[in-house]
Amino acid sequence: MDMDADWRLPRPNVPLKVGRRPKGSTLSKIDSIASTFSLLATPLVAEAVERARELSTESDAEGFHQLRVALRKLRALYWAYSPYLGEEATTQASEEFRRLAAVAGETRDWDIAGDLLRVAQHSRASLALLVSAAQDKRAQAVLDSRTLLNSDTVEPFLNDALLRAQTALQACCNDLPIQAFAEERVRLAQRAFMKRSKRTARSETAHEEELHDVRKAGKKLRYLLEFFEPVIKGGHGRAIKALTSVQDTLGQFNDIAASATLIRGESFSAVPPEVVQESLQWLEKQKWRRMRAAARQVRALCA
Repeated sequence: MDMDADWRLPRPNVPLKVGRRPKGSTLSKIDSIASTFSLLATPLVAEAVERARELSTESDAEGFHQLRVALRKLRALYWAYSPYLGEEATTQASEEFRRLAAVAGETRDWDIAGDLLRVAQHSRASLALLVSAAQDKRAQAVLDSRTLLNSDTVEPFLNDALLRAQTALQACCNDLPIQAFAEERVRLAQRAFMKRSKRTARSETAHEEELHDVRKAGKKLRYLLEFFEPVIKGGHGRAIKALTSVQDTLGQFNDIAASATLIRGESFSAVPPEVVQESLQWLEKQKWRRMRAAARQVRALCA
C-alpha cells in the first residue's frame, strides 16, 4: 500500500495500554489476532520513538536508517492486519508511516549518494566539488529532519495510532487464533512477490520499475515471515535467508538509482553542470550493472 498524502498528527499524548510479557517471550499459536498485533507493534513503536528522540541531538546515519526501518515494518504490519483494522484506518496510518519514513530517509539518501560519489571520485577528481556539495545537502537534510521528526509530535501520533489499532482489534478479534490468519496473510504476500518476480524473470531486459516492485514485495514478505515465523507451519528460515540475499542485491541497485534521482533533482550552484552530468553518467553505468545482477538473482529464484 503506497500512499503519499499526509495525516494530521494528533497532539495529545495518549498513554499505551499494552499487556506485557516476560522479556524474550515470542508469539504462540494460541495467541489471538489482537494480542499478537500488540506484541509485534509495541516494540516497533518504542524503537521509532527512541530513534526520533535521539535524532534531536544526534545525526548518525544509522539512527535515521533504523527509524525508517521501524516505520516500514509498521506499514507491513498494518497491511497484515488491515482486514480487521479496516481500509480507512490502515490507509491513514500507512500514509503517515510512509511520510515519516521518507523524511528520515532524506539524510540517509544523501549519505548513500555521498559514499557513491566518493567512490567515483577515485577515478574522476573533478567530482570533488560535487562531493562537498553533497555533504552540505546532507547537513541541511539533518536540520529539516529534526524539525519534521520532532519527538513531541511523532511520539503522540505513534502512541495514538497504536492505541486505536489495539482498541479496534480487541473489539473484533480478541478471541480469534492467529495461526490461520497469519498463514493467509503470508500466503497473499508470497503470491504478490512471486507474481512480480516471474514478470521480471520473463523479461529479456531488466526494467527498473519491475525490479522496484520485486524489492517492495520481497521486503513485505520478509517482514511478515519474520513477524509470524513462530506461529505458521513449516520452517521459513531458508526463505528469509533467500529473501534477504535478494533484497541486498536489489538494495544496491536501488541505492544507485535513488542517488541518481536525488542528484538529478537538486540544484548545485557551486558545481559546474558538466561535473553533475559526469556523476550522473557514472551512476547510470553502475546502475545498469547492478540491474543486470539483480535480474539474474530474481530469475534464479524463480527457476
